[in-house]
Amino acid sequence: MAVISNATATRRPGLWGTGSTVWIWALLALAVAGFWPSYVRRIGEADAVTHLHAALMLSWFAMLFVQPWLIRSRRVALHRSVGKLSYALVPVLILSCLWLSRIRMAGATPQSFDFQSFILYLGVAASAIFLLSWALAIRHRRDTALHARYMVGTALTLIDPALARLLIATMPNPGPWVPWISYGLLFVILGVLIWRDRGRHGQRAFVVLTVVFAINFALLQVVPRTEGWQAFARWWGGLPLA
Repeated sequence: MAVISNATATRRPGLWGTGSTVWIWALLALAVAGFWPSYVRRIGEADAVTHLHAALMLSWFAMLFVQPWLIRSRRVALHRSVGKLSYALVPVLILSCLWLSRIRMAGATPQSFDFQSFILYLGVAASAIFLLSWALAIRHRRDTALHARYMVGTALTLIDPALARLLIATMPNPGPWVPWISYGLLFVILGVLIWRDRGRHGQRAFVVLTVVFAINFALLQVVPRTEGWQAFARWWGGLPLA
């Protein structure tokens, strides 16, 4: 989404094709379905921070739609200009996520503290992976194959929160299997993307993302239950709102 050379842009490898749009549409549909019960259906009841976060996420998805199209239509200069907006959008998006998690943690009761501290970890981890994916995309901005795939990685961070909410809303007793299902789907998608990229230079981006998500999934089984994380959650929830 940032600056790429004209020579690189004209190669348009793999993921800059129409297939990328299908993947992003599918992820957006999952996000709408997942957040329908808790946000979309009750949009009038949501607070301003939630509205801000939703608007920023939609703006990011709009970028993911527009940027490949600009490359396919060879409007490289406009692609560069739009890409520069990410330098402002990404920090604000991450801050909105952290701000929202702060509000949710502050409202946790003794009965819901364990659950909210778990949700806090999910939010912080997803924000970190989003930021890492974006940073790697910027780092490889002159390599279209890696750049495009790391940008797709930013959208993949939405699979777990969206699908988890959908499962909790539709399953009578979701229990502890929700992360296994959501991450299972994520790893299936990454596996398909790696397979589709076999023999291509850009394949390594999806391999890197798979390793990152796998590490996070392993940490997910341990970190939220530690005394250190719970102490952090109490501190985070106790910070002043203003």
